[in-house]
This record gives sequence, structure tokens and C-alpha cells, in this order.
Amino acid sequence: MNPEKERTEAGLKRTGLKRTGLKRTGLKETGLKRTGWKENEVKTNILTDKRGISPVVGVLLLLAITVVMAGYLATEVLSFEFQAPSPPVSLSARTEKVTVGGAEYSVIRLEHVGGAPLSVSNMRILINQTEADLSYFPKESFVIGESVVLCGIENNKMAVLTYPVSSSTKKPSRNIMESGEMKEVTIIDLSHNQIIFKKTIRIGN
Repeated sequence: MNPEKERTEAGLKRTGLKRTGLKRTGLKETGLKRTGWKENEVKTNILTDKRGISPVVGVLLLLAITVVMAGYLATEVLSFEFQAPSPPVSLSARTEKVTVGGAEYSVIRLEHVGGAPLSVSNMRILINQTEADLSYFPKESFVIGESVVLCGIENNKMAVLTYPVSSSTKKPSRNIMESGEMKEVTIIDLSHNQIIFKKTIRIGN
């Protein structure tokens, strides 16, 4: 045999490369085994490697939280009762003096100047957060062009009387509003549970 050929064959065997070139340094012809890896080890590593599980679990948790929150918000919004606003109404308030039986009293005159009628049974009037007595007002509604008087009666109560005060209506009996006092008038529509008028008035001289 040619000596040079023998040396070449020996060199190929020492490096682990056969002449066919199909197997190199631990790589077999099938290509499934590389550098000492066996086919069963490759399968085992794929099944047991959990490095790709955490991102997937995180995404699933975020989706679950989003669905739960969306359901909760939808339930809250749909169960909320939206209340219709009170009908528009325009009122004015000012202080006046009325004379009854020769005595002069300071009163607050409240006038309905526009908008929907107000049902007396659904109306609440507060003077400095103290409720005025509506039982002396003989009408069922308070309509455009009408006025009422807020004044003092017996037992230091505030009452709502018809205007003008006449001999046929309840009369003021106590002057419980002094000149210079500040009175906050608040009117609430009970049917809609809304404040429809609020004003602070200074009692005149």
C-alpha cells in the first residue's frame, strides 16, 4: 500500500472522522445526536424544560383578572339606578316687611318665576338647616306667579304662609328673623331627592 495513503487513513481515524465524512466528532449520520447528546436525552430535555411555562402562566393570569374585573364593572354599572333630574324651575327670594295687626315682621318672600309647578307634598324648605312648616300653606302646588312667605310663628317655628298675608290666612306671631342676620334658604324636591334652590339672604332693616 502507498505509505502516504496509509498515513492519511491513520490521521482520519485519530481525529474520529471517517473517510465517508458522515460522522464528525460525535455527530452520527442521523443528525439527532450531537456532541454526546442521545436521542432519549433530547426528548427528556424538551419535556422537562420549564423555562417557557412562566410567561404563558403570566399571560393566562392577566387574562383571567381582566375578565373578572370587566364582569364586576359591568355588574356595578348595570345595577346602578340612574335618577331623572328634577323638572327645571326658577325661584327668587328676598326679604320684606309685613304688617299684621299693627306689628311689623321681617319675612322672606319666595316667588315662583318660571318652570314646572312644585308639588307642596314633595317640597321641603330649610332655613339655616331648620325645616319650615308647610302645614299652613293651603294649596297643593306652588306655580308660576305665586309667592309664599317664610316667617316665624308660635314656638319659634318657621312656617310657609301664603302671600300676601291676609286676615283669612295664618299670621306671623313672632319676629324670629332679626335685621342683619344671614339666612340660608334651601328647597329640596323630595320626589327626585335633589336641591332645586339654594340662596343665602341677609335680613334687611
